[in-house]
Amino acid sequence: MRLPELENELKTIYGEDASRVFRTILPGILMDFTRMINQAGPDAAVREVYHLEDGKGAVVLQCRKVSGVPGPIEAELRK
Repeated sequence: MRLPELENELKTIYGEDASRVFRTILPGILMDFTRMINQAGPDAAVREVYHLEDGKGAVVLQCRKVSGVPGPIEAELRK
């Protein structure tokens, strides 16, 4: 799934509290993952699992770089 779909999935878990996730948790996850992509080699596959603090699930992000150019970030929410 893409990032907008991930946001919708997170809304199903957190309901009204989802705005807290979007303001605090998700930006930090994306900043960390972007840093990992930038540090990876030119033809690397990057995958990371981020466990949510409250134990309600884990966000899995992955991206593949081809000739140094990152592809789209794919996301998965494990409940």
